[in-house]
Amino acid sequence: MSEAITVALITGGISLFGSILTIVLTSRKQQQDMDKSIAVIKMEMLTMKEDIKSHNSYAKMFSENIPAIKQHMTDVDRRLEVLERRTA
Repeated sequence: MSEAITVALITGGISLFGSILTIVLTSRKQQQDMDKSIAVIKMEMLTMKEDIKSHNSYAKMFSENIPAIKQHMTDVDRRLEVLERRTA
C-alpha cells in the first residue's frame, strides 16, 4: 500500500509541477503579447495626436481667414453689381 501512495504522490507532484510550469509560461507569453499591443496602441495614439494638432492648426488658420474671405466676397459682389449695371 505504501508503494501505491508513493507512486501517487510522485505522479501528483510531477503533474502539479507540469501544471504550474504551463501556467507560468502561458502567463509570460500573454504578458509579452499585451506589452506589444500596448506599444502599438501608444504609437497609434501619438500618430493621432499629431494628426489632431495638424487638423487644429489648419482649422485655426481657416477660421482666422474667414473674415478676409467674407470681405473679399463683398468686394467681388459690389464689383459684379457695377459691371451688371454697366451692361444693362
